[in-house]
Amino acid sequence: MTDEEITYATVRFLKSSSGLQNEGKSNETQGPKKAGHKEGSVPWHLIAIPLGILCSILLVALAVLVAHIFQCKQEKHELQKTLNNIDQEYRTMKTYYYLRKEMLRNKSIECDALKDHLNSLERKQNRCYGEGKHFKGHWFCCGIKCYYFIMDPKQWEKCNQTCQKFCTSLLKIDDDDELKFLQLQTNQNNYWIGLSYNEKERKWRRIDDGPSNLDWKIVNFSRQTGRCALLSRRRRGDTKCENRYPCICEMRMD
Repeated sequence: MTDEEITYATVRFLKSSSGLQNEGKSNETQGPKKAGHKEGSVPWHLIAIPLGILCSILLVALAVLVAHIFQCKQEKHELQKTLNNIDQEYRTMKTYYYLRKEMLRNKSIECDALKDHLNSLERKQNRCYGEGKHFKGHWFCCGIKCYYFIMDPKQWEKCNQTCQKFCTSLLKIDDDDELKFLQLQTNQNNYWIGLSYNEKERKWRRIDDGPSNLDWKIVNFSRQTGRCALLSRRRRGDTKCENRYPCICEMRMD
């Protein structure tokens, strides 16, 4: 072995020895550090559990929020649907109102036309045939009534029987117009009419006791038994029923 080989081997050995020493020192120095680091760290399961709970809470909150949003959307859709139905009903009712208003207006026009037609018919009906002059004997008509003048003087009861014999009745005046018209036909005579004093009821009473628009209360009739009503051109009065006067019978054409 040469001197160079011996010198190389020596240097190599020395380096190996110093490396071993340095590694031992390094191990001694790092050993306490690792031990200290291990003692100061927190176990992983102590961190994972709170994180899991927090994640669970966040997931539940997110699920509740999503459900609430979905519910709000559903309610909004239902409210919009209800609002659309109300709006449709309102439009329908509005259209119906205008149609009813138009129909009532048309009905009102028709009613006015019918009233005018009825008034025209009434005027024609009340037109007196023969212009109030007697025709066919003592008969003449005005409106829906025909009148028969019996010129032979009789007691009130006899006049009543004679009118019934002709299928008529003693005159029953219904209103002021009829009264005025008949007074123009009576000339100067007095005529029995179908009105007499009722002793039991103690009041003046028409033959048929039917309604009349003529106010007989304004006439100063006496309240005595056996009194009957008279009609002349100038007055309405009463006298004893056994007296004799002409009489007026009537017959309704309806």
